[in-house]
Amino acid sequence: MPTRVLFVFVLPSGGVDTLNRMRIQALAGRNIEAHLLYFQSGSGLQNNAGNKVFYTGEPAQIGRILSEGRYSAIVVLSFFMQLSLFRQLGFQGPIIFEIQGFGPENVARDTLLAAAPFLGPYADAFLYPHTPHIGRILREGYPHKPMFAFNNPFDADSFRYRKNDGYPRPVLAWIGRLEANKNWRDFLAIAAKVMDDRPDAEAWMFSDPWLAEHGEHEKLAERIRALGIEGKVRQLHNVPHNRMAGLYSQIGDSGGVLCMTSQTEGAPYAALEALSCRCPVLTTDSDGVRSSLLDGVTALYYDHGDIDGAAAKALRLMRDRQLRSALVRDGEKHVRENFTLEQYADHFVRMLGALGVSAC
Repeated sequence: MPTRVLFVFVLPSGGVDTLNRMRIQALAGRNIEAHLLYFQSGSGLQNNAGNKVFYTGEPAQIGRILSEGRYSAIVVLSFFMQLSLFRQLGFQGPIIFEIQGFGPENVARDTLLAAAPFLGPYADAFLYPHTPHIGRILREGYPHKPMFAFNNPFDADSFRYRKNDGYPRPVLAWIGRLEANKNWRDFLAIAAKVMDDRPDAEAWMFSDPWLAEHGEHEKLAERIRALGIEGKVRQLHNVPHNRMAGLYSQIGDSGGVLCMTSQTEGAPYAALEALSCRCPVLTTDSDGVRSSLLDGVTALYYDHGDIDGAAAKALRLMRDRQLRSALVRDGEKHVRENFTLEQYADHFVRMLGALGVSAC
């Protein structure tokens, strides 16, 4: 019988939806059967055909899932107040608390340190990607807890560059939630600056309305009008994940750029996906991108808030074919060498072993 692990999150959407599907695939190769529990449905529901997924927040139903699943470990992502529930329902194996974000560093610190009454008694270990500020916070607040940090898995053989018909205009793309940390306002300002120089350029914004903060859609429309770029901004909502590789490839082949404007990030999949599809990336130093986006090697960085500087670098990426080619080549190579499913599975098995769970 395979070792079973249950991964828990609030809803299937965005990067977590991608992460969970990737690790189901990664762990299957080591005879670990990964099941998913979401407290509610979400846009990622369309991506999960064939996976063992539960949708419920009811304790009685969760209790039955635990009883029937006979899980060796549970990984709870972000929702620390739920850890005690699994103990109350009788689960005796290790509970691993996983962190993939939590916003700006000051917010993450306040949240994680205030969560001590929920994490201290119930979390047996912490898991996070190579996000420096998360490691610092955990060492500060939970120095005696086991901590594991390794790259998220990525299937570069499946999610890769796709030949396409091209696009007649260069595209400046953005992916994220409509909220302050993802910083869509700076993206629009950068896009408007680029369009001053390249009036043929377009902006594509990929987002999930389920996750937008209240009122942000209205503010977005107002800002687009104020910048005078109506008709040049295309909004794409809840695009099925199996279409994204083609769209990244099209953005890259258009001569365009993925622009990442976040204040702070965990380990965004958009960075890996773009690199794997030969789409150049311009980014802030949002901490969590440092493992995948290497300044001047696999991407270009700009200073947070420097709209003019960001626009100048975006235009450079659109014009400098030699730079563009080097970043695309080295970015694709970096992803294939450092974010494999096999590497993730090896790290995960070692983590389980350190927590007393035997796995193949």
